[in-house]
Amino acid sequence: MDEKSKIEILMKEFNLNSAQFAEEVGIKNSTLSHILNDRNKPSLDVLKKILGRFQKINPEWLILDAGKMYRPVINSQEPTLFDIIELTDSNSDNYINKMPEKSIPENVSNNSEPEVKLESTPITKIENENVTKIIEQVFVPKIEYKSKSISRIIIYYDDNTFEEFDSKRSV
Repeated sequence: MDEKSKIEILMKEFNLNSAQFAEEVGIKNSTLSHILNDRNKPSLDVLKKILGRFQKINPEWLILDAGKMYRPVINSQEPTLFDIIELTDSNSDNYINKMPEKSIPENVSNNSEPEVKLESTPITKIENENVTKIIEQVFVPKIEYKSKSISRIIIYYDDNTFEEFDSKRSV
């Protein structure tokens, strides 16, 4: 099946006429008209725009004529960025509960959460200033301005005349 036929299928599938489809995809009406009238074949840029707009469409189907029209849904074991992961049952809790009695440290019991003590040290003013200097050196771009002087001024009048003043010439 050629790309023209696939574009026509997409237009029917999403219930769009040619003008609406061109607008949705972000191409000119004339470009789509040339494709639909077999004058031109769709460029890679046009196919990329179609895939960018209709992300459920399988690129292998559209470009290579392989597979099904829609992308397959993959049930992955790996969590994605938007998955909610429960933190209550962590692997470290399971590890502590499975450890033999002799190897458990004194400050950790089988029935309680491990006790973690965090020590905080105050940052002195000098350390804070040093950190600020380092941040400024790394993240703040240095912009050097050269001193500028006026070399010439041109004044244009509404009667189409002008006057020119050089810095070397006194007024």
